[in-house]
Amino acid sequence: MYRFLFEPRNLTGARVCLDREESQHLSKVLRLRAGDAVLAFDGQGNEYEAIVAEINGDKAFLESLRPTGASREAPIRLWLLQGVAKGEKMELVIQKATELGVEKIFPVLTERSVVRFDAAKAKERRDRWQKIAREAAKQCWRTVIPEVQLPAAWAEVITDWDMTMPLLIPWEKEQGKGLKQVLTVLKKEGLLHDSPAKVIGLAIGPEGGLTAAEVALARDRGARTVSLGPRILRTETAGIAALAAIMYELGDWG
Repeated sequence: MYRFLFEPRNLTGARVCLDREESQHLSKVLRLRAGDAVLAFDGQGNEYEAIVAEINGDKAFLESLRPTGASREAPIRLWLLQGVAKGEKMELVIQKATELGVEKIFPVLTERSVVRFDAAKAKERRDRWQKIAREAAKQCWRTVIPEVQLPAAWAEVITDWDMTMPLLIPWEKEQGKGLKQVLTVLKKEGLLHDSPAKVIGLAIGPEGGLTAAEVALARDRGARTVSLGPRILRTETAGIAALAAIMYELGDWG
């Protein structure tokens, strides 16, 4: 069954109007007609069975919305602090992080970041990345669309981080503590279990990694460095691999 995203503000009773992009996809690409059954979701956790009620120009209307009760979100809240990578690498990370269940993505500018933005460019990139997250959420049948933040400096993001929420930093110079070991410690310390609202942060450096000073700043705020093994992973690999491992240990893969 085809699935469409709608803005919650466009829901009136059991009837909703899709935006122009979704309406055109329904009518022009998929060529659906009034009476066809579809699924609709609001990106905030709610999904419905619905019927195409009307197609009027660039607007499609759905009605007879019935909640499906589907629960496709992870039982843990994963936030990704991703060092901004060049070109398609960043887009790949956002797409795959969305598929893996990330709730929020922070594009972070670090000392070794190659990419730099002015305010206008930063908003343009964020809008592009948000669209990628939106499309990935639709494709993998999530009910929540991850929120992509505006790019911000590492020091700013770390200073604002609530350190009651565990923040893990895969770092090539960390030899003593593997990811699984640190997750086990966090569980023993009571920082993860029996707390469905608990956020787990994962910070990944850009090409070239984080500097020792950047890691020290985060450690001073309570972050924990972890090893992802003896091989050096690319920035577009490290986050995806670590998120998958966390999902296996704590999420809905185990």
